[in-house]
Amino acid sequence: MLRRPKPGETEEDLLRQQQEFLAQQQTAAATVVKRPDKRKPSADGSDSADKVISVKKDVVQLAGLPLSSTVFESSGGPQKKKSRFKEQQTTVSGGQRVTFDLDEDEVDPEEAMEKRDTHITSVLTKIMERDAAPTTRFLPQTTNQGFPTVLHRGTGKQQASGPSKTKKKKSLFAQQFDSSSPSSFGVTAHHQTTPSPTPRTANGQSPDDMRENKESDNMGASPGISGSSSQDWEEIDHENMATLSKMSEAEILAEQRKLKAMLDPSLVSFIQSRNKQKPEATSSASTSQTDSTEMTEPMETEHSANDKSQCTHPEEPTPNAAAAGLPGSDTVSDVKESDRMDEESVQPPIRVGDKWVHMDQAEPDKLEWMKDLPKPSAKSKEGAQGRFDFNGQLVARDAQIPVREGLHHHGDEQEVPGYSLEELFTLSRSAVTQQRVLALQTLARVIYNCRLNQLGGELLEPLIPKLLEAGVLFLLRWSLDDSNEGVIAATMEGLAALLIQPGDESTLDRVFGWHRGMETTPMHPVSVLNDAEDVTEEGEEIQEKDKTDPQIAKQDAIKGLLRMKVLPRLRYILEVVRPPAPVVLNALAILVRVCRHSQEAAHEVMKCPRLMPTILDQFLPTAAWKHQEGIVSDVYGYPVVLAMKLIKVLCVAGRNIAASLLSSGRLMASIVRYITVDPPDMQLNIAEAYELSTASLHVWRVCVDYGLACDEYRELYPLLMQQLMLFRRLSVLPQLSSDEESDAAVHRLQMNRAAAFIGLLEGVVNVAGTAAELQANFSMSNDKTQATASGPQAAPPSINWSHVSGLEAPLEFCCMRWLGEMTDTTRSLDAEVMDMVSCLLNLLASFYARYTQQACYRPIECLHNIEKLVDCTLVPFMTSATFFNVMVNLKLQSTLRFKEEEMSLSAPSLPEFGCDPHNQDRNYPSVRKDSSCGLAIGLLRLVHTLLKIHKGVAKKFCPIVENTYVTAYLKRICKNTQKPSTHLACSFARFEHQALYYLLRLYHSVAQQAESCHQYSILYHSAALSLFARLQPGDEYYVHDLMSSVLFNTDFIAEGRIGDPIAADLADRLSMTATEPSTAPSLIHTGPSRGQLLQTAYEHLVGIRNLYMVFFGTDVEGLAKSRSRSLHQPHRIDSFMLPAFTGALLPVDWIFLPLLHLYTEAQKAEMHGKSVKALPPHILSALVDTLRWIYMLETWRPESLKMVPQAAKIARIFCVFLTGSDLFLEDSVRHYLTPLLRIYTQPDYLKLLDFDAPVPGVTSFYDLFMELLTQYEAVSFGDPLFAHFVLLPMQQRFSVGIRKALWCEHADALRALNLPVSQLILPIENYLYPRETNLELLTIYMSSLINGVVRQPWSPIMYLMALHHLTGFLFSGTSSDQSEAVRARLKLLRQVLAVKDQLILNHLTCYQGPDVSSPHGFSLYPSIPPERAAILEAAQKR
Repeated sequence: MLRRPKPGETEEDLLRQQQEFLAQQQTAAATVVKRPDKRKPSADGSDSADKVISVKKDVVQLAGLPLSSTVFESSGGPQKKKSRFKEQQTTVSGGQRVTFDLDEDEVDPEEAMEKRDTHITSVLTKIMERDAAPTTRFLPQTTNQGFPTVLHRGTGKQQASGPSKTKKKKSLFAQQFDSSSPSSFGVTAHHQTTPSPTPRTANGQSPDDMRENKESDNMGASPGISGSSSQDWEEIDHENMATLSKMSEAEILAEQRKLKAMLDPSLVSFIQSRNKQKPEATSSASTSQTDSTEMTEPMETEHSANDKSQCTHPEEPTPNAAAAGLPGSDTVSDVKESDRMDEESVQPPIRVGDKWVHMDQAEPDKLEWMKDLPKPSAKSKEGAQGRFDFNGQLVARDAQIPVREGLHHHGDEQEVPGYSLEELFTLSRSAVTQQRVLALQTLARVIYNCRLNQLGGELLEPLIPKLLEAGVLFLLRWSLDDSNEGVIAATMEGLAALLIQPGDESTLDRVFGWHRGMETTPMHPVSVLNDAEDVTEEGEEIQEKDKTDPQIAKQDAIKGLLRMKVLPRLRYILEVVRPPAPVVLNALAILVRVCRHSQEAAHEVMKCPRLMPTILDQFLPTAAWKHQEGIVSDVYGYPVVLAMKLIKVLCVAGRNIAASLLSSGRLMASIVRYITVDPPDMQLNIAEAYELSTASLHVWRVCVDYGLACDEYRELYPLLMQQLMLFRRLSVLPQLSSDEESDAAVHRLQMNRAAAFIGLLEGVVNVAGTAAELQANFSMSNDKTQATASGPQAAPPSINWSHVSGLEAPLEFCCMRWLGEMTDTTRSLDAEVMDMVSCLLNLLASFYARYTQQACYRPIECLHNIEKLVDCTLVPFMTSATFFNVMVNLKLQSTLRFKEEEMSLSAPSLPEFGCDPHNQDRNYPSVRKDSSCGLAIGLLRLVHTLLKIHKGVAKKFCPIVENTYVTAYLKRICKNTQKPSTHLACSFARFEHQALYYLLRLYHSVAQQAESCHQYSILYHSAALSLFARLQPGDEYYVHDLMSSVLFNTDFIAEGRIGDPIAADLADRLSMTATEPSTAPSLIHTGPSRGQLLQTAYEHLVGIRNLYMVFFGTDVEGLAKSRSRSLHQPHRIDSFMLPAFTGALLPVDWIFLPLLHLYTEAQKAEMHGKSVKALPPHILSALVDTLRWIYMLETWRPESLKMVPQAAKIARIFCVFLTGSDLFLEDSVRHYLTPLLRIYTQPDYLKLLDFDAPVPGVTSFYDLFMELLTQYEAVSFGDPLFAHFVLLPMQQRFSVGIRKALWCEHADALRALNLPVSQLILPIENYLYPRETNLELLTIYMSSLINGVVRQPWSPIMYLMALHHLTGFLFSGTSSDQSEAVRARLKLLRQVLAVKDQLILNHLTCYQGPDVSSPHGFSLYPSIPPERAAILEAAQKR
């Protein structure tokens, strides 16, 4: 015998006991008993409830169902339950179904069309949409020739309820059918001309009247009252009326007041409002019923009208009148009828019988849907909820759209067409597959149109960030797991629309051929620590593995998808599901976007099992494929361009990924297959063939730039040279307008392929140029006698310079022909032409740069070729109108035209470049279709390379650097004061930076040979400073090169050579004689002159350059990577993915950074208990050099520092006073702080000074100022220079908190502020106006004066401030009239009257105004003015 289960046993234990029980074949302790339905009598008439059925199987019996419905057949599937009607039907005629085959001619065409019409509404049938009309509908009156009358249960005879042994029980329908006459079904019969007598009840009412009364009671009353008879209602009504008739009006009102006092006020107001609505409801119902009656009357026949007139008694209401509620329609009044109706019920459109099944009570919710749609409400000022149609377009609220379109539904605003985003989210989780597909497709189209700015309207808030916040990413990810292919396709479309900006990939493909164009910025958000979500309660940062999926997806959408295992799902779809072509293309596009996220995401794609092998095998085949005309439906076994682009993005992410893809040999086989066959012969669409060949060349170039896949170049050398010869035939002239569009498109595709091919050759040249160096290093590393070899050396490539030496002649021929054609043309150039010529110029630049490093270098021959190229090609082109147009275009497409507000649609968690393929104005200026930035880079880089080899031809380019178009572009660059943006699209600005960099290097080379160019040195140096502050991460090499050759070069700073310091001294002397000599003598007549300071700084430019190069050269690894990419050193490049884009590489206040660094180090030393009393000489020298450079730029290049806020400059100068106790007393430091203070206190600078705005690099300016006050209080000893910097934030227009910090928390520092008013550089009015209105600070002023905290002899400026603001508040008529201000004013006046110090009392009562010429700094009235005396007297009386 088995034991009972015990607590703690698992499910496995229970299953094991069950198996033992079944094996022993014992009798179960419990028996399953079937309790049959008592409503079904047994065949023998006995009570079936007493019968016990024993079932051997262990089954679960559902109540009310027969046993057979719960027992499975031997087939294993459940048996479908059949209804009693179905069982009886199957037994008739031997179980054969009778069908009626109608002739096709007799079928109504409209009905047939409605059956076969599969409109969009067929998808939405399960939504149960109802098209309700505003008027109530009625059933048509019956005629003998129309449809049969609806049969009611109460009109037929009831069958005996008892069971019958002889006769089978008939259904209700059968009983009704037997008792009905032929006329009920529209068959012609003899009609009675005399109505049959209607039986009457005891109270004189007919059964129909009683039924109508009962129906009205049931519909209007609550369920508890619905059973009362009409007699009870009448008795209660008569009793109430009799009671009211005996009462007077006063008694009735008194009783009414008692009832109102006893009842809830809300209930009373509800009853009163209901009574007000009764007449309106009655009149509207009457109108609607009358209209309905008029509509149905034409449908009646003459015979039926006669019958109606004969059967209706004059004293009885007609059915229509009873239904419409007309006067005299029933024995019960309309008032009583409306009283019994619920306030939310709706008058039914038909008369309801008392015996109708489940129709005894009105259902207002259902009756509401029988109305017509109301008119849409007006849009509020805040706007209305956006609604979209199935094409993803915004729908106007008042748009006249038929209901048939399927845009009306049972939402919150069913009268407004369109679906809101919330409703689409709900519909996407429907149980109906078609609804899910429809919702996901609509979402995808909405997002796609939003990215293209083609929604057909404007939204108040960005759509994509709101969708991500609402969880659309999780919705799409869940939908991607659906097994239905339609849902998968719609989800893939939505995910691609969400993740991918349509124009980004096309823009990246275009710039790929530019100089350093293959380097891409990772498209991941910049990590910012969020205190609320990324930090624990203890203040520790939450690790990545401990974050939830929503937390990760909120910060980074791509990383959230990877966390949710989207890659295995995509692999399964591509490998197992094998969807159609659109789904495959969307999946590949999603993978491309994931790989562009970061190197880590690209590695995740590579590590996904069977993902990349599936893509290589299925979408990059090497075997022959069948040509498909038109749109390709099945891409399996068919070359896909997106698959090759995916390989390119993976290779760009890292050298290891490229080596892994090349290791199997499968990739190179596909590449060779696609580039060796001419595109027209590839059995593909001509555009797809060219794009596939171009993408294959791009992939090969990336691999070659790593130094990989070079063996194939040797094997395909003859073929490649043959194609290069064919490219010589290409013409760069624009196609004539008479040419066909297809020919022009093929010509553009050919130039794109030629650009990719030339880019491949450039990569081969760079690899071959480093072969000799690598071979020497490799030999030294293998030589055991050489002990200097450090670490493993890269193996030399399989190609050397001999494999590329024959490229010079054809390349120079192409350059001469193409630039010659561009020189002579006057038409605008196509983008494809400029890109192809740019690739050729970059190839020539790389070739000449590598050629000079080879052992076979022939200087004389090389210089001769350079002279020929310069004289015959470059100089003519750079002096032609085409080049001037290039510079004008570069000026127009500069970064100055970029407006970040146009790119604000992107979400922080899903950054994008924001490119629009249809609207180039929305794209970043440098990469627009008509941008000539790539051509300018290639041309200037080639000229710079040639001038490094042959300096003798530099003078020939002097007219170019002096050209008006070039200088106009540079002037616009220098005037730009816009701060660098952090939007991802701004990473494209690096191309303009490259063009400007090579232009500056060109001027440097020319200026060394031509003295006439020195007049433009100031302009070029200002442009270099502007460029230096805008360089981006990855441009560390440019930063280093500009500092070493341009920024601190005396050739660019011409002021030091043309006598500007002497002119500055002369100007100062002239200004001193023209102005009053009494202005701040303590600061003007001390230290060297301005010209001497500038001359000293100019002489120390070498030391200043060393200081900044050491300071900014700490990132050795980043500098080495940037140099490798800039100089094209393949063996040192690990990835072409740039560092994360965070804006400019250096802050805009980079010239102040050494000061900030020195202050930070001093703070760290003090935190470790070390006091900084005196700085070492080299640190002091570094600080002085920094001040020299700052002073030089503020004097000679003030435009370059306009991007730095004035408050930030002052805050950086504060660091000098906070570093050390007596550093500001050093003469070398003080000599430059004084003229800087004089510059920062000029009127133009003071207007821009704002300490209330956030200061870049400073967490809290208030805390910094408090630290400065502490330092001043401790070590200043009343130094006037220090006092001036302390007084700068104390001006009246700044925050009152700064003034409170001095007067309250650092009141002791007031005594040290002994600077006289006459020596103040700043205008004294800045501290006196506007008048102080803060009551707390005014009270502090008064207490400080009375208690002697501040006095005129030792703190004249502070004393004047307090005195001026107090007298203005006490005796001015413009003071506030608020009660608090009045009380404070009265209190202060009483304190004035109580002052015992007669000097202070005299100053408070007789103060007239500030006077700098006075010894006190202010003037006094001879006596108290009468109006002030009156105010004091009134205050004394109160």
